[in-house]
Amino acid sequence: MPAVAVEFSQVVVADEAIVMPAIPAEPVQGLRAATRTAIGRIVGEDQVPEDPSRYRPHVSVAYLAADGPAEPYVQAVRSVAPEPAAVTIRHVDLSEMHRDRRMYEWQVVARMPLR
Repeated sequence: MPAVAVEFSQVVVADEAIVMPAIPAEPVQGLRAATRTAIGRIVGEDQVPEDPSRYRPHVSVAYLAADGPAEPYVQAVRSVAPEPAAVTIRHVDLSEMHRDRRMYEWQVVARMPLR
């Protein structure tokens, strides 16, 4: 698959995090779909976790670890006007991830270069 060019220019308060969505999202969603298909062919479709329709390509800026109102975070990100960051995705990492210690931890298992 070819390398993918995206931009990060917005800051958004999401369900559990503050994120910067990839724009456009579709090329990254295509990479993920192809990766999920390949994994499913090897281990079986029923072994591929997560609902693919819920995937939203982004860069995480911060995670929200406590319950509370979102408004202070929404106000804070409204005051930020980041310069757009153009990024070319040149590989896809297959990672093993967990949150066993109340934080995201991951290890890259394999790397697939893109053209």
